[in-house]
Amino acid sequence: MKRWVLLALFSVCASSWAADQVNSELREPAFADAQAALALANEQVAHLFAPENYSEGADAYRRAEDIFKDGGKLARLQKYLDEAVSRFQAAAEFAKTNRDALQRPHAARDDAENAGAQNHAPDLWRDGEVAFFEAATRLEAGRGKAAERYMARAEEKFREAELAAIETSLFAEVDAQIVEAREVDADDHAEVSYEKAVNLLAEARALLVQDRYDTDKPRSLANEALHNARHAEYVARLWDAIRDDDITFEGALGVWEREIQNIATLLDLPVYFDEGPVAASDAIGDKVTALLLRQGQLENELSDQERHASLLQEEVTRLEAELGGQSRARDRLQAELARQQRLKDRVRKVESMFRPEEAQVVRMEDRLVLRLLALNFRSGKADIVADHETVLAKLMEALSLFPETPIIVEGHTDAYGQDLTNLELSNRRAEAVMQFLLNNSPLSPALLTSVGYGESKPIANNETAEGRKKNRRIDVVLYPNW
Repeated sequence: MKRWVLLALFSVCASSWAADQVNSELREPAFADAQAALALANEQVAHLFAPENYSEGADAYRRAEDIFKDGGKLARLQKYLDEAVSRFQAAAEFAKTNRDALQRPHAARDDAENAGAQNHAPDLWRDGEVAFFEAATRLEAGRGKAAERYMARAEEKFREAELAAIETSLFAEVDAQIVEAREVDADDHAEVSYEKAVNLLAEARALLVQDRYDTDKPRSLANEALHNARHAEYVARLWDAIRDDDITFEGALGVWEREIQNIATLLDLPVYFDEGPVAASDAIGDKVTALLLRQGQLENELSDQERHASLLQEEVTRLEAELGGQSRARDRLQAELARQQRLKDRVRKVESMFRPEEAQVVRMEDRLVLRLLALNFRSGKADIVADHETVLAKLMEALSLFPETPIIVEGHTDAYGQDLTNLELSNRRAEAVMQFLLNNSPLSPALLTSVGYGESKPIANNETAEGRKKNRRIDVVLYPNW
């Protein structure tokens, strides 16, 4: 019956009527059995476990395709399709039985593939593939004893490839960095860091050999080795720069001290290096510890407030249920909640208006403080200049969100200079900002006042230049009806 189907197909394909289209449509029934056998072989991964039969089946299948495409003889097409079906079916059967025999080398192959051995250890991977092929073909031929030697070799090579691939992925960068460090004589001029890098890498490799599947500690050691190797290279290059008079020893120390100073400045700390970095480091550590403690306290306070808000919401829900949504008390409560939300939205909008270097927006118990960091007056002066106009324009936009709100413009100075002089200067500066607002915005004079506090209310350390700069400020304080 199958031969009559093929004959009919070839009769149609031989005609000139839409030959290409017909060939495409009629190919499927002609190749159905071969395709089914191929799918079965692929399902059993026969190309791996029965490569000889699978390869011969694939070759016969390709020949059948060529004959069909060229309109060749029916008998030849049938011969190669039958051969493909036979070989693919045999490959599927051999694959089922060979899978158990090849279990150990196959597991090793999977592990090596997962480790990326094709890319990181291609020679060892290729040796394993060749040995696996030889083992599988001998099993197909019924030569089980002969296959054992190749199975052992395949497992060995795949395990070696796996280990090499893991080592490469973990240690290649460290190896290269150690070579770079050695090229600049880090082994002579940065012995401690260099030797530590080498020893850490050796320890990581030893641990990996003991258990290649526990890579966490080897990876951590390799990372530490990498940083030590980089440090060794840095020290060696610095040594060369000092030797060649490109930098002085004091200049090299100054680079490190400036970096520590930058951190201290962010923390508003005066630090000195009279006897080295220890005192500065201790001061920074104490400050960070205090900040972390305060952060914990604030997080606890926030958690308490969130719980309180949750309880209030539950109470609102309960009251709504009891009052059936008709009470004026409920309406007043909802209105108050809506008003509070509007205030929060306005504060968030104000916060978004200013860049960090322009102003800080600080919400306190009964007031909102706009700390104008960018409003820096010249020494001893209280004049509004063009450089101030950008931040003042944003200030007026922010104030417009709080109509009918009392506002106080506060002037502050650092601790340098006489107390009375600083008080008088802070008053003049606050007055200058107030007058600018009155002249350029619709703010009511009845709601706007100014006051100077001199150096009496610092927000930063007056012992550092950065701290003094923060203390020389204008605070615009709003008193919304929270």
